[in-house]
Formats: sequence, structure tokens, C-alpha cells
Amino acid sequence: MLFHVHEVTPIIGEAINLLKNNQSALLVTLMNSEREEKVNFHNIIYVEYVERQVFLYTKDKTYLLRQSLVSFKKTSPKCLVQISKNTLVNIYSVIALTPHLNGNLTLQMSSHEKLIVSRRYVSELRESLKSIIG
Repeated sequence: MLFHVHEVTPIIGEAINLLKNNQSALLVTLMNSEREEKVNFHNIIYVEYVERQVFLYTKDKTYLLRQSLVSFKKTSPKCLVQISKNTLVNIYSVIALTPHLNGNLTLQMSSHEKLIVSRRYVSELRESLKSIIG
């Protein structure tokens, strides 16, 4: 398949990298089960690191991955952005932002969950969101 692109935007660049690296999915364990499933990164709404385990949350299911958050972040696409010491979000799943007086933000996700963005990660999140908006 051949694509003709006039400008390589950040989104197109990320898509190219995903295709080149062929790391658009990973094999993870379904929560409360021994069953392993292939999960596409774009289906992940957010990721949490708790008790030395990575939990992946999709629309319907929760998955478990036994590795460090640092290791997971190195192999994940740029659409998964860190918002706190132990949480990453898929920027394509963010619906709304609510600022707080203390500098934190509350994110409303496509799953209707609300997540807190630590002050330390607000600027990185805003830059990532701006890059997909254009």
C-alpha cells in the first residue's frame, strides 16, 4: 500500500513509527484469569503501576503485565503519556480537562473515569494534546 502525504504531522510520524517497529500490540494477562490476550495500544485508555505490576485498562477489560512502568513506557507509543508517578494515559482517550487551583488537572476519559494529572506532568500532557490537535 502506498500513501501520498504532503506533510508529516506528529500523528502521521507516530503512525509511521508504529508501522516500522511493528509494536502496535502486546500480549498481556487478563485480570483474574490465566488467559493471555493481544491488546492493541490504541485500545488502552490508561495504564497504572501498582505493587510492581502494570495494569492496562481498556473499554471493557483490565489486563496485567508483570514489568516496571519505566520498561513499559520505553516500549509504548508516544500516545501513552505520563500524568503521575504511576499513571499513563492514552491522549486520544482524553475528553476534557479541568484545572485546579493547586496546579493539578482532572482528566475525563472516554471511559467516563476521572484521573488526576500531577502538576509535574501538566506541561508534557498539554504539549502532547496540542500535537494531536494540530
